[in-house]
Amino acid sequence: MLNPEGTGVRPVRTIDLGSVSVDLLQIGAFRSDAGAIFGPVPRSTWEPLVREEIDAESRLLQSLNTLHVRTPSGALLLETGAIPAGERRESDEIWSVSARDALIASGADPDRLRYVVPSHLHRDHAGGLTGSGGAAAFPRVTIVAPQAEIDAVASASARARAAYDQPLLTSLFADSPPDAFLDRRQLLPEVELRLLGGHTPGSQATIIRGRERTLLFMGDLFMRPWQANPRWVTAFDDAAWVSVDAKSAIFAEAAAKQWLIVQSHELHAPLGRLEVDRDRFRFIAE
Repeated sequence: MLNPEGTGVRPVRTIDLGSVSVDLLQIGAFRSDAGAIFGPVPRSTWEPLVREEIDAESRLLQSLNTLHVRTPSGALLLETGAIPAGERRESDEIWSVSARDALIASGADPDRLRYVVPSHLHRDHAGGLTGSGGAAAFPRVTIVAPQAEIDAVASASARARAAYDQPLLTSLFADSPPDAFLDRRQLLPEVELRLLGGHTPGSQATIIRGRERTLLFMGDLFMRPWQANPRWVTAFDDAAWVSVDAKSAIFAEAAAKQWLIVQSHELHAPLGRLEVDRDRFRFIAE
């Protein structure tokens, strides 16, 4: 993982689920406005939680976490990072390598993936679908996304134009149409996709089941530990009430079944599980 000074690498962390292995690749970092991340939560409540990481401009340091999932039925990549390879400007508040380069550095062959599955198509999760010049970064691999997210990318809404890199994604999807689904999709025997919505119209959860443990990844519906409280939503959530209800339901399932969870933007302790805490939940790092 590149740090804000552009040096240092975090080693790949391999999570053994039993017959299924998941490599956690932290491929970059970026700064986010803390007020936007905490949305309606008062500063007096959230500031003590991030006092050691917040900078002079009230920004949080966020990791770009991607998952290389290896199952007996095939391999897939969850998330592709923030930016097309080679496209970063010096003025960008982001430090990253491409997901393709990170896979190669870890010893994996990107062209042997069956699927690429972004949790949603915002720039910091799907920017790496394209490489330098807008060419597909994974030309032999099928992109999978809910139809609701594909429709959002094509929207004429000003909010969509701000959230998605519409020109790049529209061009990419014209050449390589995504494999779309409506509600749920059993992608592989070990991998289930569920449309949740809330953060974006097509935000999805990926559930990976091994012989011994199950892992859940929800993208920005669970990016940092404090979001274990389902009511703590971000200013970036398109439909906050949908986020709250969707998280409440899947968190209850994850806690009851002791699923592992990887958070999308947590730098230091991205892996853990949930425990019930009164009418909310608590994240326990592992």
